[in-house]
Amino acid sequence: MTRADDGSSGRSRVWGSRQRKIKAAYQFFLYTLLGSVFMLLAILLILFQTGTADLQISLTTEFSERRQIFLWIASFAAFAVKVPMVPVHIWLPEAHVEAPTAGSVILAGIPSKLGTHGFLRFSIPMFPEATLCSTPFIYTPSAIAIIYTSLTTSRQIDLKKIIAYSSVAHMNLVTIGMFSRAAAVRSPIFSYGHTGQGQNMCAGRATHQPTSNGGENIACRNKSLIQGVSKTLPSVPKTKAP
Repeated sequence: MTRADDGSSGRSRVWGSRQRKIKAAYQFFLYTLLGSVFMLLAILLILFQTGTADLQISLTTEFSERRQIFLWIASFAAFAVKVPMVPVHIWLPEAHVEAPTAGSVILAGIPSKLGTHGFLRFSIPMFPEATLCSTPFIYTPSAIAIIYTSLTTSRQIDLKKIIAYSSVAHMNLVTIGMFSRAAAVRSPIFSYGHTGQGQNMCAGRATHQPTSNGGENIACRNKSLIQGVSKTLPSVPKTKAP
């Protein structure tokens, strides 16, 4: 093998596959775009009936049962992608794995919370009858997602994939809590907004090394090969018990 070939293979090992990064970016864009189109249709229909996009007026407007069901399905298509729910969860593991640490932190802290916040802030109070009819439908994919992604998490060896799949299970558990009218459902949403970011920051610090040009050099994300993590993480001061 020539020096040029050795250099190209070395860059592939360090920076990953460019084609895979492009695939992850396209998946994230297309899934979000498809859900947003349905949400746009719902907003236009609400605007046609109420004559305004004011949320407070929309919350007090009474929609017919058939229209509620249509609007609920349209908004569900947008929010389900962001949670994400099975089977539209494929973009999240790909995006988490290919994104740098800062991107993973943003993904864990913002987009996945937008879906649950949308259900909590818009779908449930604005379309109560449709929500009541669709509650069994929500339980089924959420329960499947919890079991499926939990089992998938247990089989992963990539540290970032473990965090990604476990976050899908966590947010689907939150979705079940919202539609069962659990009073304490807001706490898991906010708590995972912090713990998810912390997990990605710790994983990035343990498996990435900063380069001189501001990039990241991926050392290893295989959990079975990561050793001596305590040597790379910041030292914790030792305190004696009183």
